[in-house]
Amino acid sequence: MGTRHGHFRKIESECAAIDFLATDEPAVDITLPFGLDKMVELMPGNICVVAGEPNAGKTALLLNVVQMNMHKTQVHYFNSEMGAQEMKKRLSKFGLPLNAWTFHPWERTDNFQDAIRPGHGVINIIDFLEISEDFYRVGGQLKAIHDKLHGAVAIVALQKNKGTDLGLGGGRSLEKPRLYLALEPGLIKIVKAKNWQTKDNPNGMQLKFKIVDGCRFLPQGEWHKSTEQEQRVRATA
Repeated sequence: MGTRHGHFRKIESECAAIDFLATDEPAVDITLPFGLDKMVELMPGNICVVAGEPNAGKTALLLNVVQMNMHKTQVHYFNSEMGAQEMKKRLSKFGLPLNAWTFHPWERTDNFQDAIRPGHGVINIIDFLEISEDFYRVGGQLKAIHDKLHGAVAIVALQKNKGTDLGLGGGRSLEKPRLYLALEPGLIKIVKAKNWQTKDNPNGMQLKFKIVDGCRFLPQGEWHKSTEQEQRVRATA
């Protein structure tokens, strides 16, 4: 097995059949900020990545996802930074009674795949997948999370550097997600969207926004493609 002498594995030739004729499983009923759920679909077992610069609003975005969905499905929120007091302060800014927050917050810093809650429509939010070295391992960690979903979805936050749309791990972080968002101060971009809700390709679209009170997102204008992106599309048409 691999390059190590004396290590072997059993050959597994069995594969699970994909019965596309028998399935009628719908897309996941999930509401996303900025009307993203009207542009793209998330299917059972999908991963969405939010790659954001520090202080760009990743946690605020994820808490908005919690608020928008917690009354219609299970939402499990795994946080690697906030303690109870800080979370209470963040949630109080939304203007809801604290006992109205019916989600499941958990403290977690690593091995998120072991904590994933499976099942159709269950939302697992990971804030955030912290990588300090060997960034290439991001792809493997996202795959491990994906393998445990079994019909649930996962929204995973990654840190990204300024000047790039990809989170730490680069192209390896693009492999498993069906929706990939880049977040920088005042701007959100759709880097990758596989399941469109619209006739127009949403890949490469972006939207400016403002954050009010650290929790409310106010869109500034409409979703659009940058001039550079439009020129590239016309050049390849």
